[in-house]
This record gives sequence, C-alpha cells and structure tokens, in this order.
Amino acid sequence: TYNGPLAGLVAVCAGSDLMHPLGALVVGLIAGGLFVYMFTLVQNRWKIDDVLGVWPLHGLCGLWGGLAAGIFGSKALGGMGGVSFMGQFIGSFLGVGIALVGGIVVYGLLKAFLGIRMSHEEEYDGADLSIHRISATPDREPNW
Repeated sequence: TYNGPLAGLVAVCAGSDLMHPLGALVVGLIAGGLFVYMFTLVQNRWKIDDVLGVWPLHGLCGLWGGLAAGIFGSKALGGMGGVSFMGQFIGSFLGVGIALVGGIVVYGLLKAFLGIRMSHEEEYDGADLSIHRISATPDREPNW
C-alpha cells in the first residue's frame, strides 16, 4: 500500500516550513516505520478494527510530526529556528487531548440517543451490505 509514504508526508507537513530537507527525510522515514509497526500491532495484537489505519496514519504520525517539528526545526539541526520542542510538545498533546474529549462527547451522545452497535445479523452481513447495500465480495451481492 501507499500508507508508508503517506505517513511520511503526514509527519513532514507539521514542520515542512521549518525543517532542512534532510531533517524532513529522517522524519518521514521514522513515520513510515512507525506506521507499519503500529498498524500491524493495532490489527493483529490489539484487535482494533481500523482497516484503513486512520489512527496510526493520521493520529500517531501527525503527533510524531508535531514533535519532530520542534526537534528538526531547530537551527542546530539545520532548521529555520523559532520553534521549541517544549512548545511543540505542549501544543501537540493539547491537540490530542481536545480531539480525545471531543470524540468521547460525540460518541457518547451518539451511543445515548441513536446507538452505535449493529444487530448480530447486520454484523454478520457486514456494514457495507447492511447499511449501504453494497458488498466487498461479489458472491454476497444483494439481488435488486
């Protein structure tokens, strides 16, 4: 898949105006490896259903990019300067906290008022077939 290089792009974008190109290369390479490792861990060991890898790709690599902007954006490593690691650390984790609280509120309201679980039959058929009336496999295609 193209998610490894995309992970590098996600991470580099946080400090693309600050980093030296070689620093950006290092950030991108670390992000690509981080994505591949964490995607495998999330799917196989933690058994979290994130087939597109949204959390490791955008969440984790975005957080790494925010932190890396404070590291590789410094003049000592060839960056433009004007950024501190602690500033990036505080801002990055504040963003994670806001997103986490927002997600808990939204999903809590959805669960309370609408419900977020499918029935056992819908779960067996799959969300694509049950909700959208399309199938990922041709043998389970609905007859119109």
